[in-house]
Amino acid sequence: MGLAQFPRHRTWRLLTLATLLALGVSALAMPPAQPAAGPSIAEPSIAEPSIAEPSITEVAASGLPDAPQAQTNGAQTTPIGSPLRQHNFLGIPLGPEYPPEARKWDPLINSTQHAPALSRLDTLQYALREQVRPLVLLPAFVASGYGQLADANPHYGVDAGGFGERLGTAALRQASDRLTGDGLLAALLHQDPRFYRTGSGPIKQRTFHAISQTFLRKTGDGERRRVNASGLLGHAFGSALTLAYYPRASTHFNDAAESFGTAIAGDVESKALLEFLPDLIRLSLRRNWPPNP
Repeated sequence: MGLAQFPRHRTWRLLTLATLLALGVSALAMPPAQPAAGPSIAEPSIAEPSIAEPSITEVAASGLPDAPQAQTNGAQTTPIGSPLRQHNFLGIPLGPEYPPEARKWDPLINSTQHAPALSRLDTLQYALREQVRPLVLLPAFVASGYGQLADANPHYGVDAGGFGERLGTAALRQASDRLTGDGLLAALLHQDPRFYRTGSGPIKQRTFHAISQTFLRKTGDGERRRVNASGLLGHAFGSALTLAYYPRASTHFNDAAESFGTAIAGDVESKALLEFLPDLIRLSLRRNWPPNP
């Protein structure tokens, strides 16, 4: 019986069943489908950087709670090498802080400072530098003022011209004292002409220590104190030299001896002044200083 003799509906059923059977067999015969290669369906390589191991810098920045941090308090903000709070008046250091190492040419050494040793050549240079300090004129003005009021030696009179002559001879006399006592003789005897200030303690103790430096002086290496032979002989030489330029009425031996005694008394007063003058100036100028940093 031919295909045309089948009923039409049976024919369609057979064709449908044959088609489904062929599709099933072909599906079973095919290998399992592999995922297509390509960046869109590849393994999630893009996600790898987000889960990568943190670096050492990232761990230090976000990890340890006890990791040391930079100090920001006030005690650490000032570098070690920053300058100290210092003030000067006419070459005199007033503090309130002093560098641990004094300069070689400082005329005043505080108790907290280490003074570099002076060689003989250094001592001569120190005496020359001493002549150009502004403070050296202060004792000459004081001596001239006293001589003008008391008509003391040298006798130049009490008018304006007499004061000028007194001021000139006082400056010359003190310059000769410094050049010999703080320069030539100090270098020859290897003595230190600088003033060593206590700076603190009872007033009586500070005064005694200051006055004693008129009669006692450190050696050039700063190790010992000896009789201030250079300073005392310098005053004696300066007194003897006044006989060459004082007026005739003041050129006797008694006048030279009186001048020597006046020089010693002036040296004692100047030493006491160097001890306490920084304190007095600091108290009077403190209101104008900038506040502590």
